Amino acid sequence: MSPKISICCGVGGTGKTTTAAALAVAAATAGERVVVLTIDPARRLADALGVGELTNRPTPVTLEGASGTLHAAMLDRKGTWDEVIRRHATPEVADRLFANRYYRAVSTRLSGSQEYMAVEKLYDLVTQGHWDHLVVDTPPAQHVLEFFQAPERVQGILDQSMLRLLLEPGSGVRGVAARGALAVVESLAGDRVMGEIREFFTLIGGLSAGFRERSAAVAELLRSPQTGYWLVTDAEAPERNDLLGFLGELRERGMSFRGFLVNRVRPEVVGPFPDPEALREAFAGRPGGVEAAAFLTALPEQELLRARAHRKALKDLARAGAADAWAIPELPGGVRSLAGLRALAPHLPPNPPAA
Repeated sequence: MSPKISICCGVGGTGKTTTAAALAVAAATAGERVVVLTIDPARRLADALGVGELTNRPTPVTLEGASGTLHAAMLDRKGTWDEVIRRHATPEVADRLFANRYYRAVSTRLSGSQEYMAVEKLYDLVTQGHWDHLVVDTPPAQHVLEFFQAPERVQGILDQSMLRLLLEPGSGVRGVAARGALAVVESLAGDRVMGEIREFFTLIGGLSAGFRERSAAVAELLRSPQTGYWLVTDAEAPERNDLLGFLGELRERGMSFRGFLVNRVRPEVVGPFPDPEALREAFAGRPGGVEAAAFLTALPEQELLRARAHRKALKDLARAGAADAWAIPELPGGVRSLAGLRALAPHLPPNPPAA
């Protein structure tokens, strides 16, 4: 049976990493064998989950009272690149690539390689067959479509035309221009650097068929019905154009959208509240007492209005996106422990939406 896949998307600063972890906790509590893959290098998630360190390999998380199980992993971009190379190359070719400085640069700094390795790691976890449900925290991005476009961009480094350009610039006007450009680069970089670049493209070119097959399988997985996409946003600005624009592109690509996960929703305050006259008396004669009493008197009404604005925005978002929305409450002090993640779980799928 194919596992369910939940991919949490959204721009940075919306609580996406915490939401992905809480979604995984909710699924494990409901009885599933779950692994959550985070792309965030921050230490806070490992601390919140109660594990010493997150690595590229799933680490068990103790979740007392849950009928399922929970594991967590943090993407190691270089480690995942190395795993992919070992899968497609002979030991000799793999060792030569690992020693190649250009390969080390590609595997750690190439634009798009983090996103590409995230989907590679996802595919690897799916094929292991150990899980009922995989939850993925996508990399922070101003436009989260980068997550889906990364495999195509990274495939560009495997393009045989680049290999031919480096090894056989050809004749004619374009060939002469290419040789001239390469000569300039070589004079600046040196023979050794250009030699390593040529070696990289020669070695990686021999693996390109395996990479292409794998990329096709990954692309199919991202578009399969088993993979659902959640858009994570903040209650203060849930109607952001980038969010709804991304939803439109998701649907255009035929991907399965599951709903909105709206963070930091304020609950409606419930009285009884201090009597305004009692507050004025309590602060009477103190420096700034009049202002403090006025602030505290107005605070419940302000918080009530803010909570109602959050609920209205959530309903408007659900209506605009023609999809369900879950309201995830704001916890005092933020989420810093497994207990905090468990407190959010009842407000997340598979529990009913708020709108």
